[in-house]
Amino acid sequence: MPDIKENALKAELAKRGFESVSVKGEPTGGRVEVEANKLHLVHVEGGEPIYAPIPVSLSVGLDAHGHVQSIDGGTPDPAAVADAARYVKTLRDSGQLAPAGQGSTSGQTHQIDRDREGRQILRRKRFSIT
Repeated sequence: MPDIKENALKAELAKRGFESVSVKGEPTGGRVEVEANKLHLVHVEGGEPIYAPIPVSLSVGLDAHGHVQSIDGGTPDPAAVADAARYVKTLRDSGQLAPAGQGSTSGQTHQIDRDREGRQILRRKRFSIT
């Protein structure tokens, strides 16, 4: 898949809540296999819902111009959603999760960011070695 079409595919999938998209090979029969993270709502006690990235596999149907026509798959497994909710709770309980809009403190490995729609998104913090 030419790079420009791959970038367009990633942009179209991002509009549908997919990120970290990895295309697996060239399109075959107008379809391409994709691995991605789906931003999925997880309900965590004591606060506003958080969207967590959950790994999914999907098959994307493309038209002749490389635009998305259909998506098969891409729905997170219910067990993975439950695991994500437990993970967020564990991060909060252990003090590893920085709340939205707060600066980082020692020991925090994750943070809550807001996306363009104002949703809270779980993100792993970037580390730098100084």
